[in-house]
Amino acid sequence: MRWKVNNANGLIAGDGEIDALVVNTFERHGGAARAAYRIFSEIRKHPLTVRYLTLTKEDPDDPHISGHLRSSAVGMLAEELARLDRIPLRFYPRRQQVPFSLDFWPNPLRIRLKNFKSKLIHLHWVGAGLLGMEELARVTCPIVWTLHDTWAFTGGCHYTQGCEGFKGLCGCCPQLGSRSESDHSRYLMRRKTTAFEKLDITVVAPSRWLAEMAGQSSLFAGKRIEVIPNGLDTEVFKPMPKSVARECLGIQSDVPVLLFGAQSVTDPRKGWDLLCDALRYVKTPLTLLVFGHGKVFAEHVPHVTIRQLGSVADDIGLAQVYSAADAFVCPSREDNLPNTVVEALACGTPCAAFAVQGLPDMIDHQNNGWLARPFDSTDLAQGIDWLIRHPEQERLRRAARAKAVSDYSLAVMGNRYMALYWEVLRSR
Repeated sequence: MRWKVNNANGLIAGDGEIDALVVNTFERHGGAARAAYRIFSEIRKHPLTVRYLTLTKEDPDDPHISGHLRSSAVGMLAEELARLDRIPLRFYPRRQQVPFSLDFWPNPLRIRLKNFKSKLIHLHWVGAGLLGMEELARVTCPIVWTLHDTWAFTGGCHYTQGCEGFKGLCGCCPQLGSRSESDHSRYLMRRKTTAFEKLDITVVAPSRWLAEMAGQSSLFAGKRIEVIPNGLDTEVFKPMPKSVARECLGIQSDVPVLLFGAQSVTDPRKGWDLLCDALRYVKTPLTLLVFGHGKVFAEHVPHVTIRQLGSVADDIGLAQVYSAADAFVCPSREDNLPNTVVEALACGTPCAAFAVQGLPDMIDHQNNGWLARPFDSTDLAQGIDWLIRHPEQERLRRAARAKAVSDYSLAVMGNRYMALYWEVLRSR
């Protein structure tokens, strides 16, 4: 094996082997997948060999992506089989209806890690049967693991809701509604403990909050933990004239526009109920645009006209929606580094949110947005009013755009990952 060092940017490239294998359950479906794909797309611009491993792929013509075509019979079967990983949840009738992944049953149609000879494996979200812990335990090369929620260091929950079981071995899981210490959360934690014991893992968290959580966990305590925010293409997500964006959406230009969106707008974690409560205190009549899967309803807010756009999968279309808004609101109870806020900032749209978890990393209070007291709906309403009635709208928009370009551009993110790859590989 011949190694080459590019002194200009600190990259290692090899002849005939994969330098890095990026792994995520889905190619681009969902927030974690969108972030993982953006990282993969930026990394592959550099002079090293990169592959993307996923359960199902959407692009049939990209040879650098390994997975079953999502629209094919095998791809559809693979996604159906992924549901079997949820079988043990049926034994917990009192469990909360929130995302929970037990890594119980590796998908028999998955493409296995052993099929690739890679110098480094870059994991992202690997639930739904893509990767079993026992398979991960056999990895001998360095691992970089980018966290998109808390699952990697918990017994199955994606967000802990304040539970500190992950600091030990979980058990008596409140999200499972379990009173047994030997429940499936404890079982998964023991499997992870065994699998991670001899692995060379470097943890990457997109936010300081998630990095601190990972460092407190029993699984990642003592591991190297870095903070690298997720990036996006700031030449796709960029401001367009508000009047043009509103005309395309059929919105009257003189009506203040507020925007709310998520992959699933009905997910309790995303806080639609908190936003509804806040809207009762907003003084200004406005139009509320909502994008994402699911239907939402609001009562007792006659001064707010709600227009639901459904899922908007096209990035250019999303940029248009962000540009049409005077402000974006993210009323999440728990969130790492939501893509929606990054995308809004990049389009020059200031944001209002509760000051929880990763959101203070993104929003500078009264500069590019408003951070409300958790979970004070009246304070959130004050922030919405402050943003949409601010006399210097253009200053807020410039500050939002500047934050995205300086902290969340693909080039900045890519350079940070390349530097990390170089350090991890050189240590070997």
